[in-house]
Amino acid sequence: MRSENQTRIIQGDSMDENNRNIRVVKTGGRKVTKTTTEYDWSRLEKRTLKEHKDVPERSVRREPTQLERKIRYQKKQKQQRLKIQRRRALLGFVLAVILVSVLLFMTPIFNIRSVSVEGNVLVTAEQFQEKLKPLVGQNLFRSGRRKIRNTLKTIPYIDTVDVQKRLFPPSVKVTVTEYTPSAYIKIDGKTLLVNSELRVLTDTGNNGETLPTVTGLTVTDYKLGEILKTDENEKFDITKISLSTLEATGILDKVIEINVTDVTDITMNYDNRITVQCGTQLDLERKIRLFRETVMSNSLTENARGTMDLSESGKAIYTP
Repeated sequence: MRSENQTRIIQGDSMDENNRNIRVVKTGGRKVTKTTTEYDWSRLEKRTLKEHKDVPERSVRREPTQLERKIRYQKKQKQQRLKIQRRRALLGFVLAVILVSVLLFMTPIFNIRSVSVEGNVLVTAEQFQEKLKPLVGQNLFRSGRRKIRNTLKTIPYIDTVDVQKRLFPPSVKVTVTEYTPSAYIKIDGKTLLVNSELRVLTDTGNNGETLPTVTGLTVTDYKLGEILKTDENEKFDITKISLSTLEATGILDKVIEINVTDVTDITMNYDNRITVQCGTQLDLERKIRLFRETVMSNSLTENARGTMDLSESGKAIYTP
């Protein structure tokens, strides 16, 4: 038995070298062989004719024909012509703008020849002439609307200003609205004329209009064209409500005095005939409207004199 095994081993050693990869593994009496695949690397470097055909050929640059050269040249010339035309158009536009600007701003053709004002009632023509006279002779386009508006707003009576320019003939039309005077307030020997917002319109005294005089309100400072200043805010509000409501009801010119000295006992003098007792500022607007309805009704004669008590909201008690 031993000689047979040795014989087999010797025979295995003398086998072809191609079977060197075969090795004996003891697996319970079974022989298992493991083979490894070998590659022919020299073959991989070679390509068959079919494989060479499958490889895309490299593109070869072709020289353009004479017709193609001519088309390219014409296209390039057209682009250059368009570029030159654009430059000329831009230059012409710039020159036109410069020429128009010179005509509009530098020549006397568009100098203002006249200035007209509409809508004024309280402000005299002489006051407007003083403010607007420097405009005549100036260039229409160099005279800004804002500048004209700000110039006229320095007049305390002026509320809004609308400026319109006309080319032929070169002129300016100004339309204004004015603040409506509502009352007089005396301070340090001066009489201030104010509107319903307590904006000071003038401090030159009575301008001839029949308006109520506000008493009991202390003014700390004022500037023409601006709302007066006071430390008595409650009296300030009462005065504003009274004036605006009297204007709205149309009886402002009949009221002689508004007394706000005592904020719990606000009184008014109506036509030097009726003393109106409003009490506090609670429902003050409603009280004034009730008084107007009562006065305008047939319950009181035109010459009735007495006292109208409005202190109780919703009631008007007349005492001759």
